[in-house]
Amino acid sequence: MTFRKILVPVDNSEHSRNALRYALGLAKSQGSHLTLLHSVGRIPMLIGGEPRKELLRELVREAEKLMAPYVKKIREAGIEPALIIKEGRPGEVIVQEAKAGDHDLIVMGSRGLSDLQGVIMGSDAHRVLSAAHCPVLLTR
Repeated sequence: MTFRKILVPVDNSEHSRNALRYALGLAKSQGSHLTLLHSVGRIPMLIGGEPRKELLRELVREAEKLMAPYVKKIREAGIEPALIIKEGRPGEVIVQEAKAGDHDLIVMGSRGLSDLQGVIMGSDAHRVLSAAHCPVLLTR
């Protein structure tokens, strides 16, 4: 089976870095396109107007910094990745973007940054596994 478009949700965890290694290996061997996805948490609706916009801009800047090492590694392998930063719950954002972008594989870490986030990412991984329209490869 050949995968044309691979979606790789990333945070700053070791599991995420491992997922990128798998995805990069697949992309290189199959000539696949890679898309990196990072979700930023929902901003409470109590924050509105310009303060909300500024907070979202700051979250996007932080996400871009977080993604920079991943982008560098992918470019060094001769692939130009697409980048997506979305506001929302990770599991929901991953499923939505995989379908919207017509991705045919999701490669993601099974856990996140800390024990607490590991529980959250574990539930997100479960959500993605049960709701994604395409195959999901979970890495440790």
